Amino acid sequence: MSDPETFDPGGRFRAEVAASRLTDPMPGIAVLAGELGLPVDDVVHHALVRWSSAGAEALMAAPPEMLVALRDAADAGDVDRVRGIVDALLAGWDS
Repeated sequence: MSDPETFDPGGRFRAEVAASRLTDPMPGIAVLAGELGLPVDDVVHHALVRWSSAGAEALMAAPPEMLVALRDAADAGDVDRVRGIVDALLAGWDS
């Protein structure tokens, strides 16, 4: 396992993950699944697929969040954050 600081300099993403634990997404997902007649697990899977492919979609959307973050980090001279964002964008491409 790599050092978390490599992908998340300063721990911003990890802090967002911790904060998200304060909200339970399952009631909303359960309602959506029920209204559509789909298994909850299928809706959760779909949400995760959409989230994990958001980097590719972000390149077609305006403004692409990851590129804005990359520009902001570069403008601030935060090389560690730039490296972390680039590593996140390329995660999985090396394998």
